[in-house]
Amino acid sequence: MSGQVVLVLDDEEPMRRLCGRVLASMGLEPLFAGTLCEALEKLTGLERLDALVADMRLPDGCGLEAVRAARAKFPLAGVLIITAFVDGDEEAGELAALAGGADGVLLKPFAVESLEAAVKCRLDLGA
Repeated sequence: MSGQVVLVLDDEEPMRRLCGRVLASMGLEPLFAGTLCEALEKLTGLERLDALVADMRLPDGCGLEAVRAARAKFPLAGVLIITAFVDGDEEAGELAALAGGADGVLLKPFAVESLEAAVKCRLDLGA
């Protein structure tokens, strides 16, 4: 499990910190981006990515753009969308995220245990 790299893309600093604490406690190496542009730059420079945890709504675009970029460079990386917004229709929002390349969707607010289980599933660590 050690050394697995997870990029967290969320424009809210408290959410990035929370995800970082959870991921670090799991023995993973969290990296952070607060904007789509920052995430795309990090993805370009990375040589390894095991998972992406991305918010959908960002100030400079949609997290699904980062999902597509991650999938193009790291096709085996797990992808989890975390979002509070699903355009008024929870099911349609989840379907859009899954169609955009995500492996799963976790709606905010969520329990720490839910994030741990979702990340373990994306990394094939067992739930």
